[in-house]
Amino acid sequence: MSGEQQIIDGLLDQLEQAAAADSKVNQSYLEDILFTQLLSRLAARRTEKDILHQVQYHLNFEQRNISKDEFVVTRGC
Repeated sequence: MSGEQQIIDGLLDQLEQAAAADSKVNQSYLEDILFTQLLSRLAARRTEKDILHQVQYHLNFEQRNISKDEFVVTRGC
């Protein structure tokens, strides 16, 4: 697992723990905000077409992935 993946996994664990610790937090809304913030950051350096392609690819991967292999993001090296 890449260092980047470990960082993201750790941050998502922290997010889940923080949400669980605060009964006022709506988990679904929290995920929506996270998704929106990620899209905003991507938009700063990628085109809308690139972002849409990436989202569609991930959604299609999940639908086609009969073996339930873990999706891996590579650095392109």
